[in-house]
Amino acid sequence: MKIMYSGVIASHGEVFATQLKDFLIKNQDKIERQLIPNLDYIDPRALNDNGIKIMEVTYLGEARYSFAYQYDWFVFSPCTNIDLTGTDKNKVTLTVLDCGELEFDLSALGH
Repeated sequence: MKIMYSGVIASHGEVFATQLKDFLIKNQDKIERQLIPNLDYIDPRALNDNGIKIMEVTYLGEARYSFAYQYDWFVFSPCTNIDLTGTDKNKVTLTVLDCGELEFDLSALGH
């Protein structure tokens, strides 16, 4: 998955990681559906309806960043009248290319 960063990249590091987090929060509607894995491991009926919450962006080195987030899930079970809910956390890496494009590595999510 790729999206274009619209700000200025002065240099890579923790300062830019904070700017990157702000950018991702403002643009999370463009990325969040692809960041939520298949929820069948919880239950075939498990759903997410409120997207993701971005927790942190950490600089790894060489224009690479770690992106941590969480998402809620729920299972509605009308026959038993018992609803299950939970929150899972996940992390992916992304690379900031010279052209300003953000390239997400979704291989850990099974993509």
